[in-house]
Amino acid sequence: MEHNRRKYTSEMEINSIAGRVFEKLAFYFPVCMASDEFHFFPQIRLPDHDWTRWDNFSTDAISDISRYLKKRVCDLQNLDKENLTIDDQIDIRILKQIITTICEQLSEVKLHFFQPSFYLTILGIGLAEACDAGQTALNARLKTLPGFIDHSRHNLAKIPGIFRDMGCEMIRQIIPWLGSLNVDGALLSPAVASLERFDDYLKHISISDKFLLSRELYEHIAFYHMGCNMDTDEISRQIDQEITESRLILETLSKKISSKKTWTEIIRRLPQPWLGSGGVKQLYHFTISQLADHCLENELVTPGMKTQCPVVVEEVPGYLLPVRSNAAYSMPPGYPPKGGTFFIMADDKMSVPSDYRLLTAHETFPGHHLLDTHRWSLKRSMRRYIEFPLYYEGWACFSEELLFDTGFFYSQTDKLLLAKRRYWRAVRGRIDLDIHTRKRNLKEAAQLLVDYGIDQKKAVAMVRRYVLKPGYQLSYTIGRRNFIDLYECFKKKEKDHIPSKFARQVLTQGEIGFNHLSQFLNVI
Repeated sequence: MEHNRRKYTSEMEINSIAGRVFEKLAFYFPVCMASDEFHFFPQIRLPDHDWTRWDNFSTDAISDISRYLKKRVCDLQNLDKENLTIDDQIDIRILKQIITTICEQLSEVKLHFFQPSFYLTILGIGLAEACDAGQTALNARLKTLPGFIDHSRHNLAKIPGIFRDMGCEMIRQIIPWLGSLNVDGALLSPAVASLERFDDYLKHISISDKFLLSRELYEHIAFYHMGCNMDTDEISRQIDQEITESRLILETLSKKISSKKTWTEIIRRLPQPWLGSGGVKQLYHFTISQLADHCLENELVTPGMKTQCPVVVEEVPGYLLPVRSNAAYSMPPGYPPKGGTFFIMADDKMSVPSDYRLLTAHETFPGHHLLDTHRWSLKRSMRRYIEFPLYYEGWACFSEELLFDTGFFYSQTDKLLLAKRRYWRAVRGRIDLDIHTRKRNLKEAAQLLVDYGIDQKKAVAMVRRYVLKPGYQLSYTIGRRNFIDLYECFKKKEKDHIPSKFARQVLTQGEIGFNHLSQFLNVI
């Protein structure tokens, strides 16, 4: 009894330290902490949320938060190790990784010194978040917005030209979006004026051609911040293997489908889905419903989860187009979870991507939405707030393949589209790696995409986005391969209902990292 009490006390102490860390971070960075857009921050929104506050990246704030976080690491190290359960030990390691990553991002990576788009993304998300909370919240955020923009200018002295250009492009998107908000002109005018001053400041700022992190820092980000736990040579080997494997599948399947057409021609000539009166949004809503019902039948979803945590489909906000891909998913922090949003390109004049069903699976069921719903429902409260790119994107990529094992996807065309998605993710990972290890410049990287069939303008935009988040494109391929390895090992020790058993065991742990997950699954 005494032993159990001490163990319970250890969990409470860990949660207490984590709570203080998250509250401190949320005080200084309320927008970053309330959104899943900023991948190295945990997620939390304080109960007494102050809508007048914006994120503070001043030198004094960074110094204060860094000192505070380092003290909390000492608190974790001073816990009584004899009374720690395996789950306690995992939570401590995860929390240390989160703290170390944030400190290094703020003190060594320093996006806030070089990327105007970082502040503009905070601006857009902060206002969108306030819109959802109501008119009072939106008015409060708008009133203090000019001060946030002016503060941003102080941190940007000499920046890479490519980041300056992306910032100006975002401002051109944000100003019309601001005008569409239902707010009083007395609040709107100062906000627009502050953005116009920011735009003018960026147009006259001192710029440089250097925009890459040092190779050593990039390698550390890939290994530790992203959680690859391997050096760039091994990452490169795995990406090359993924490219080779997926390309072979593409070529083999294309010959089975049509002996006279390449895989790119086959995919390009696939018929467009029929759009009803509801257009693109209705198509995606219908696909989400099909996927949710399939997951329910295969015991990946409970009836309550399906109804209580719905997916809303919305168009990607214009202000995020320069830094956001064609689709994305977001769930606001909160226990218990109340649902999330699948962002799409909803212009009915645009063609629907041929792999839209796989894309929907990746973003919703059984991908990001299902993972986030489980995460925000966890009993171990500390794990609700934590997300890692490798785990997050890896699960979503793997979940597409899980639907083949459960019979939702089965045709040769579906398999061809899956192989295409694997192939392109690996190519994007290769480009991320090559740019930051100086093997390709941006022009060469964009040309590689063009050679693979991507439109020139789209290829340039994609490559520019990749330099904003060094290492992030690695998370898709490396994360997927980690899940596939665990799944193959899991299948060797289970006899039936393997997909649902594997998914349930993974989803009930939170994003604990692959080394810890392999221990839990007993597949070491």
